[in-house]
Amino acid sequence: MSDPASQDRPTPERPPQRWPLILGGLVGGFLLVSVGLALGWYLFYRPIVNIAVQLPAPPAPPAPPGPDAAQVKALEDQIDKQKAANKQIEDQIAALKDRLRADVCTAKDPLGKDSPGKPPSSTPAPPGTLPERKTEAAPDIVPASATLNLPKAGKASAAELASALERATVLVISEQGSGSGFFVSPGYVVTNHHVVGRGAPGSEALVISKHLKTGYIGTVVATSPPGQTMQADFAVIRVDLPADAVQPLALAGEPAALSDVVAAGYPAIGMAVDRNLRRLAAGDLKAAPEVVLTKGTVSAIQNKERDTPMLLHSADISAGNSGGPLIDSCGRVVGINTFLLTGQQSSKANYALGASWLAGFLRKTKAPFDWRADSCV
Repeated sequence: MSDPASQDRPTPERPPQRWPLILGGLVGGFLLVSVGLALGWYLFYRPIVNIAVQLPAPPAPPAPPGPDAAQVKALEDQIDKQKAANKQIEDQIAALKDRLRADVCTAKDPLGKDSPGKPPSSTPAPPGTLPERKTEAAPDIVPASATLNLPKAGKASAAELASALERATVLVISEQGSGSGFFVSPGYVVTNHHVVGRGAPGSEALVISKHLKTGYIGTVVATSPPGQTMQADFAVIRVDLPADAVQPLALAGEPAALSDVVAAGYPAIGMAVDRNLRRLAAGDLKAAPEVVLTKGTVSAIQNKERDTPMLLHSADISAGNSGGPLIDSCGRVVGINTFLLTGQQSSKANYALGASWLAGFLRKTKAPFDWRADSCV
């Protein structure tokens, strides 16, 4: 039986249980430690992996635009026309040389007539175009001014210079080649030795110009010894023609640097489109190409101390100008165009042998000429 007294006593309260809190704290701490360790490993201990990223290749540059078909066709047509023109000129020159060998410049058949045993020529020389030649020796030196009333020195106009050069400059054609020349007296033409083919005195050459109105056969009467570049390169051709047919050019000393000069001659590049060349090649000795004139200045006088002066000048010359005159502003010959030198980058040096060098040669050969010692003012 229960004690009634005990039923009236209150039941003591039990203290709250703490183990869930402790367990939760342990689990939370473990999780925090685990997260910290994982984070530290990730930041400090994970392996570093370098990944090379292959960038895409840059796009190819755009292809250059193709040439315009019309322009290419026009250029090809122009090249073909130029080749045809060059071939025609070469054929004309070859025909002219053949004619000179067969009908004009040979010693056995100078007038183009048929020789015994020779088949008739298909293109005989026009009658009366070639004068009868003589073989007299050159006379003693006689100043050209004794027979020609040459004016005193004085600067001439462009028209006067052109007229003087057209009357005195000639085209010289030999069996070996062609070039230019000029009269120093009525019957004497000066040119380069290499223009007459390095031939010995006694060989022949055709002398022609528009002023002469026909061709004349001349005889080489004197030449400088054969040599190399920068040596004497002179020749004298004796031509029988009326005394009043030409106006010779006087000679004068080499001018100072920067003096104006004019070159005259028959460069092949300048005669390429001259139709008279075709007529001449066909045998018409009354046809002659126009003389080509170019202006320039004296750049330097070289080798003057050796009595072999050479004028370096800027008047444009090319193949075919050899033997042509180089004159000063007064119309006197100060040099004979002889050669040119070419270098890199298309540079070119034009050379004329000095007139004082030429005068010394003419004195030795007793060829008449006129020398002017006064200044060109």
